[in-house]
Amino acid sequence: MTPGPEAVRYYEYAASRSHPVILRLLGDRFRGVLVSDFYGAYNLVPGRHQRCWVHLLRDLHALKEEYPALPVVLAWALEVRQLYDEANVWLDRHATATPEERRHLYLSLYQRACELGGRHARDASHPCKVLAKRLLRHQDELFQFVLVPGLAADNNLAERSIRPLVIMRKISGGTRSDDGSKTRLTLASLLGTWAARQLNPFTECLAALQRPAVVASP
Repeated sequence: MTPGPEAVRYYEYAASRSHPVILRLLGDRFRGVLVSDFYGAYNLVPGRHQRCWVHLLRDLHALKEEYPALPVVLAWALEVRQLYDEANVWLDRHATATPEERRHLYLSLYQRACELGGRHARDASHPCKVLAKRLLRHQDELFQFVLVPGLAADNNLAERSIRPLVIMRKISGGTRSDDGSKTRLTLASLLGTWAARQLNPFTECLAALQRPAVVASP
């Protein structure tokens, strides 16, 4: 899923989420920033990453709910949340920031994330250990959205885009064949891309039917 005037929506069914599947879909010419959750298969994908802050914030919230009576946990989770909030406030106020200004903010947030992660990552009994280690493991993948103008800090675009297909599958019981799945997902890719580019689906579909060889080509 990519945003912008040349937005793309591409759907494909695979039996797993393993990294070979991801590498095949991205291809060897991908030079963008991969926005994803913290699933381990993404770790093996080369290139730049932006990890989803919505997933991290959910886990921070769950941590606070599990240890509501521990001030050290609540304070630590709040400090991590503040990094995200400060980044967004700064970006809202500096829409025309230069690359150097963005880099300065990135380094500040990066260093603070490292400090927060190092605070509890080695304490095997501390409630914050798991998320602290996550901060250190992905320290350079949390604030790419600060460096890259227009880059999302979460993967909500992909999750919102795929939700209608998931609901359709649950209601219909699935396509019951490989060819049916390919057909459904090809149509979803075309219609989703046209909608994202604010194109008329009827006009685009008619044009595609008039030049099927172009649509079928790789």
